Amino acid sequence: MQADQSNPFINLTYSQALNLIAVRHSDREALVFGEHRWTFAQAKHEIDSASARLHGLGLVPGEKVALWLPNRPEFLWLWFGAAQMGLVVVVVNPRLGQEEVAYQLEQSESVAVFVPGDGAFKDFIEAIESHRRSLPRLRHIVALDPTRNEQAIQWRRLPEARPLPTMATDPEAPALISYSSGTTALPKGALISHCVFRKAWDIGTPVDQEKEDRLILAIAMFGSMAMLNGILPFWVRGAAVVAMERFDAALFVDIVHKERCNFAHLLPPMVLALAKLPSFGPGQLDPVRVAYLLSNDESMFNLCQNKLAIPSIMLGYGLTESTTVAVRNRWDDPPEIRSTCQGKALPGVEIRIVDEHGKDCPPQQPGEILLRGYCIMKGYYRQPEETARVIDPEGWLHTGDCGVMDADQRLKFICRLSEGYKTNGFNVAPSEVEAALRRHPDVDDVAVFGRDDPIAGQVGVACVISKSGAQVDEASMIQFLKPLLASYKMPRHIIPVDEFPLTAGTQKVQKGKLRDAVEHRLPARISL
Repeated sequence: MQADQSNPFINLTYSQALNLIAVRHSDREALVFGEHRWTFAQAKHEIDSASARLHGLGLVPGEKVALWLPNRPEFLWLWFGAAQMGLVVVVVNPRLGQEEVAYQLEQSESVAVFVPGDGAFKDFIEAIESHRRSLPRLRHIVALDPTRNEQAIQWRRLPEARPLPTMATDPEAPALISYSSGTTALPKGALISHCVFRKAWDIGTPVDQEKEDRLILAIAMFGSMAMLNGILPFWVRGAAVVAMERFDAALFVDIVHKERCNFAHLLPPMVLALAKLPSFGPGQLDPVRVAYLLSNDESMFNLCQNKLAIPSIMLGYGLTESTTVAVRNRWDDPPEIRSTCQGKALPGVEIRIVDEHGKDCPPQQPGEILLRGYCIMKGYYRQPEETARVIDPEGWLHTGDCGVMDADQRLKFICRLSEGYKTNGFNVAPSEVEAALRRHPDVDDVAVFGRDDPIAGQVGVACVISKSGAQVDEASMIQFLKPLLASYKMPRHIIPVDEFPLTAGTQKVQKGKLRDAVEHRLPARISL
């Protein structure tokens, strides 16, 4: 699709975009966090103050600075303050363990890391200090709060070096490293340019976003969904973000009403928590016009629409490597469209569906989703072979995802190609089996994966979390599935589990770990 020429952020850098926002919307409310509020003019002052302190640390353009922070306003000031002056911001999940963090700091060549001080939910500083020998490039640990640890610099004590440093001028330069969730392998750091403001404007167009809109943000700030598909689409329109430190269902409902928030991001655990509130009833989320649902499960869509009574539920498809969503439906499309596909390409994004030979598939034929456009990552940092494996010489990003395109050029995501499996030569999408099992009255959640079989090639294994007081009975569940699924899609094994291993923050099921955890409970494989 061609670029939207009315987009005022095309080819702007962070500095240029932030200046434009501050000039256009200076007195409008930009951020609410607890009892504190900032206008766009005040937010720009905080951002420039962060740039001045970073400059005072002796940091220079191109160097990497890591943010290992929970949700808090300083995350935004540091992200924008560093990126506008040409530093590359590395965002790190605050729930990661010591070794995981050490890997990302070393792999990204970060020279500084910003963390909470004393009183946080864990000792961030000690976690880094315990791996300091493996981090030769790391010069500074900076604590945003007071700390007794003498190895850390206290942020508020840093002088502001004025005048401000020279701001970045190349919109194509890398400004952000965001790591994949690492569900199947070590995380890879996607290099993302200054194009995020342009993308943010286009994300808001299909939902008729205006400056009066207000987003309640209760997902983790470090994630691409919150940063690039949450905060930025609202800020580029002069709209406010109301951020929570962490999700709490009752508080979420209270804030929605108090702040009149009409947009929200919802993860499945959030949806279930809201629906299970003893006090939840009609009108509880009345202000919300649009919710971005981070799930492709139809039963979850229906729960949001029927139980939570949100007028427009929006699905999305995109990757960190494509600066989040690449397609969108309109918010006022019929529910039967919004619940079954992810939408049409955003401006400046091209999509192809190709078969295993790289040939374009006709409408409704599944194949691999390929993306191309201005918003595709520059590559994986310090991983040229991995980059070459996913971005071909013509600039197409090979997503590793299976999808179909209909006659109206709407994309439907089916599954990760690596998660799909073949039974007796037939392709099976785990998400389809999961959706069918979630309709069973005793099933709270389910995850399906393929297991090697010498006769069928692979067979399905369904791991089921039952509802409170219910028992998982394999025979009855197979009977329940027979009218819903073709015979080759029926799982061979149904295993009860208490919980799933999840990625921190994004809450994706780590199916590799789940497979390992239940392997001993499955029948031994037959040798032929």
